[in-house]
Amino acid sequence: MVKKNLFIGIGFILFISIGFTVWKTYRFYHTPEFSNGDFIPDIHLPNQNNDTISLYSLKGNIVLIQFWASWCGSCRFENVELVTLYSKFHQVEMKDGGTLKIFSISVDKNKLQWINAIKQDKMNWPDQVNEGLEFEGKTSKNFNIHSIPTTLLIDQKGMVIGVNLSLMQLETILAKRIK
Repeated sequence: MVKKNLFIGIGFILFISIGFTVWKTYRFYHTPEFSNGDFIPDIHLPNQNNDTISLYSLKGNIVLIQFWASWCGSCRFENVELVTLYSKFHQVEMKDGGTLKIFSISVDKNKLQWINAIKQDKMNWPDQVNEGLEFEGKTSKNFNIHSIPTTLLIDQKGMVIGVNLSLMQLETILAKRIK
């Protein structure tokens, strides 16, 4: 009886320890550095033509910052949804000014694969940049990006108003902000 209780106690402690470790690992890999109410720092990265694009050049608009890669199946599926979202809202004026912009940050090492994925997925917004270092780049590290897709929705002043929102959540937020 004592051995049975000892095994149950040890099993319970192991279960709790493993659960805690899994939870901490999940939080580390799935939680960006910034959350609702935080202001996002500027980002300067090259586009397909090696021209540097600044996130702050989009201030005054609602901006969806998207971290993705051509080799990420979930990202490619999300791209299809974002094309629909962009076509619906990019020309609609918002209450506090501006429209919807998408600032896509690829972590692809292979530039050709990144450019081909943009074409294949019909990502027709102009603000496409590439960090090119997977998760080792300065931007990925500053934003604590360890998994993709990851998105942050920011308002016209650069404050986070949503993280990793579904398409339905994004549409609801944007619909409430239409002028």
